[in-house]
Amino acid sequence: MTPDAVRSRRRPPSAAPAAYHLDELAIALDPTRPGHLLPEVRPHHRRVLDVGCGAGQTLVGCGLHRPEASAEAWGVDLDTAAIAVGRPRWPRLRLLTARGESLPFPDASFDLVLSRVALPYMDIPAALGEFARVLRPGGELWLALHPARLVVRQLAAAARAGAWRSMAYQLYVLANGAAFHLTGVTRPFPLAARGTESWQSRRGMRTALRRAGLTDVVTTRHDGTLAMTARRPRAADGG
Repeated sequence: MTPDAVRSRRRPPSAAPAAYHLDELAIALDPTRPGHLLPEVRPHHRRVLDVGCGAGQTLVGCGLHRPEASAEAWGVDLDTAAIAVGRPRWPRLRLLTARGESLPFPDASFDLVLSRVALPYMDIPAALGEFARVLRPGGELWLALHPARLVVRQLAAAARAGAWRSMAYQLYVLANGAAFHLTGVTRPFPLAARGTESWQSRRGMRTALRRAGLTDVVTTRHDGTLAMTARRPRAADGG
């Protein structure tokens, strides 16, 4: 996934949520498209949760919308318009409006939790704590994240356009990601109710995952994009 492709994974324009998410679906279904990046859903993943699911396109890309799929598939997203796009199209998917930092599920509910380029818009330590909470012992986490160079490109584009407010925001995202790299902690944007955004490094994520009680962290890169897996330890593992 190229940085330009990652940029298209950002929050959809509110005026056209259906078009945005259907384009995301086309990417999820076509391995030749830039930006195609999906987790592996294995037979022991009986219950799967996608946090920041949009209209459910990643779950569809994994084939979990099909009647013959063995896994029970859930998705949560803050965007009610996106959920409204997905529910009628894929009734087998259980799509809800919810925050990643406050998941509406009991402890130890899922075998696989995934989040495809949605964690960058969350309070990462709080969200990872929730991901770990709803994972069953031995359950797995899959994440696709934002590289720093994506933010640098957006900052440069804002500077060329003379978009000063956008520049200020991208400088915040750049600084927030740097702070996360050093401390494993993110902070909300201080000047407006825009929530939290950051880029993620391997070091920052390892720190945050460890604090959330997750182990067996594996990092891969896909055309510069960081993807990570981790696991909630079983009691027998000493976790």
